[in-house]
Amino acid sequence: MSFGSASPAVLGQSPPAKVARDLATNARNPREAPSTLEPTLVISSAQLLLGDLLKFRVLLEEELASLPADKAAHLQTIAEPEQLLDFLVAAQLLTPYQAERVRTGKWHGLVVGGYRILDRLGSGGMGTVYKGEHLQLHQLVAIKIVEIQADRGDWRRVVARFRSEARAIVQLRHPHIVRALDAGEVPPPDSDSPALYYYVMEFVEGEDLERLVNKHGPLPIGQACEIAYQVASALQQAHHHQLVHRDIKPSNIMLTRDGQAKLLDFGLVRHLEHRMTEPGTVLGTLDYIAPEQASDASSVDIRADIYSLGATLFWCLTGRPPFPSRGNAVQDLLTRRTQPPPSARALRPDIPPALDAVLATMLQPDREKRYTEPQAVMNALLPFLRLEQVASAGCQLASRALSIQTTSASHHTPRILIIDDEMPVREFCRHALQQEGYECETADSAANGLALVSSKTFDLVLLDWNLPDMEGPEVVARIRQLPLSRHVKIVMISGRISGEELSRALLRGADDYLCKPFSLQEMLSRIKCALALKDAQEALEALVHYLTETNARLEQNLTSTRGDFLQLRNTLVQTLALAINYRDPTARRHHQRMPRYARRLAEAASLLPAFAEQIEDRFIRRLEAAVPLHDLGKVGLPDHIRFKDTLLSAEERLLMQMHTLIGYDILTEMAQQHEGHTFDFLRMAAEIARHHHERFDGTGYPDRLAGQSIPLAARITAICDTYDALCSPRPYRPALPHDAAVQVILKNSPGQFDPDLLSAFEKVAPDFALIFRELPPT
Repeated sequence: MSFGSASPAVLGQSPPAKVARDLATNARNPREAPSTLEPTLVISSAQLLLGDLLKFRVLLEEELASLPADKAAHLQTIAEPEQLLDFLVAAQLLTPYQAERVRTGKWHGLVVGGYRILDRLGSGGMGTVYKGEHLQLHQLVAIKIVEIQADRGDWRRVVARFRSEARAIVQLRHPHIVRALDAGEVPPPDSDSPALYYYVMEFVEGEDLERLVNKHGPLPIGQACEIAYQVASALQQAHHHQLVHRDIKPSNIMLTRDGQAKLLDFGLVRHLEHRMTEPGTVLGTLDYIAPEQASDASSVDIRADIYSLGATLFWCLTGRPPFPSRGNAVQDLLTRRTQPPPSARALRPDIPPALDAVLATMLQPDREKRYTEPQAVMNALLPFLRLEQVASAGCQLASRALSIQTTSASHHTPRILIIDDEMPVREFCRHALQQEGYECETADSAANGLALVSSKTFDLVLLDWNLPDMEGPEVVARIRQLPLSRHVKIVMISGRISGEELSRALLRGADDYLCKPFSLQEMLSRIKCALALKDAQEALEALVHYLTETNARLEQNLTSTRGDFLQLRNTLVQTLALAINYRDPTARRHHQRMPRYARRLAEAASLLPAFAEQIEDRFIRRLEAAVPLHDLGKVGLPDHIRFKDTLLSAEERLLMQMHTLIGYDILTEMAQQHEGHTFDFLRMAAEIARHHHERFDGTGYPDRLAGQSIPLAARITAICDTYDALCSPRPYRPALPHDAAVQVILKNSPGQFDPDLLSAFEKVAPDFALIFRELPPT
């Protein structure tokens, strides 16, 4: 685009609050001078450029209107396009990449579909990848674009391969494969411009393995094997769909900030039932491709990806590929076909011989001698993983729980109190919530809000953190002391909140939080989840109340037997446990499997001298009744923590760990209210809820107990819960097979479990597998 050399406009003065809006209006209609900018003699070339930026949605009107008054006033004085672009970059309304594209006239492709391009991330044989943003949602995405000129003879084949890549990723919904979100095409604006075909993927923050190793050197053995394990699980998913990636290499594996591996670039993918590659074609990166792929890429199967993954793992461990290229492609390929795999241990002596053997199997030149599928690679890598990443489902990955609405809630219109000293915020929230059918009242101070809460019943309080007369957490604490607010949900509102402050608010009794500025959709979603949680907690309380009444009636009925009561008690406990995991698809039947695991492990342990005097029939019966309630505390966690489908951050893990204390408090209170032998299982349940994440070596939570100081019931529960978590699929990883789960617990968890209980577990592990098969999670 040529900026031209129009004379600068002579602009009049305008009220500061209206400047940005008028600039946007004038830019959209540059030939019409807005009233607040009169007198305007000439529209500057910068003004014309601003109009084009808005017209083509490279710059959004809402962003321009958000400029502070002083910057908006300065914008009026800019006459030259170069100055305008520099100003917009400095104000972070354009990126340097966008500005350079505009400066050089390369407008085509700056906006594709509903997305605008922000930066260039990289390019390869099948197109260029850009960092982009959804125009409406402001969600960051990655956009892969291939340019097709009209006179290109093979354009149909290129477009077909590009679309095949996008469709392949759509099929592969897996935590270690980048997700596809959208696709489309942009026609050329003229005969000299290319057509643009694009697809949109999730944007992954992190660094690829090639850069990581080049920057920091070879990775620790555990970390390298974890990455390879995660990629193997992604390849297993591809194998399930009969897909072969054909370009596994370090630069195509992204490591996110939380340690998750993401497999990128399916541009060379092949479906085993379809052929797009001509026989004899070589595809892939020479340092990492399998020998058979170098000869004929059209005939490869999943074992070629296993070879490439082995070469990538070799790189992660040693900082070099197994067969470094020497400049002669023919000789390099011949070496790979005829030479045995090199030893990584020879380059790095701390690599265990068993891991060196795994690499040798993955890198066999004869594919018949390699592992036959990625699952076999996963099993082989298990002994070398860090337990914290494999078995973390027992603690930081247990992120979903109860959030059900009872039928009784449908007969009650929720009442919400909004406490905020800013009238626009109060009115925005009140209007939006009333539109959803909620009853609302407002208060402009902590004192007025507390007065309303003490005299009326509310279902939820929307509470500003920074009130003029009292800090939000103190208001929360006072609300919790009021008799009418036992189950009221409290959602905090704050412009900025640290993890420490959030922990303090949650400990004082807050249920969730919103950060300003928040969207209407976000506010409604958080409020609906909080109200659903309130209904669920009241349903749990009703069940406990019913259990108490039933117990009283049975004890008064001389014809009732203790067996009748115990059966009813266990049924209601199972109902409570089912409610806890009601919305978690990964926890289905967990409440049924856990007591069966616990009984079998306790029975085996009772035969050992270490437990002969501790475990008897009464202990086992109480354990069976108590263990389904081990995660009861999840009912007190915010939805965005419980339902997160990726690894938790450090701050989120701290909040997740609070479920042990919440469950303990609930069960301890219940036990105190219902003293007596019939309810003695509740005290055991409280101990289990608090301590089932303690480690035998004293590094667990919440109390860092060690050894025999951890209650025996909690030690038993820890093994059962870990086994079930490992065997159950999660959104961020596949399920482990039984043998692999047992290996993790017995061989790859030093210091986590009671050694005597592990010896009992080893004997009854086949029974665990049978229980899991009888009561599968799906």
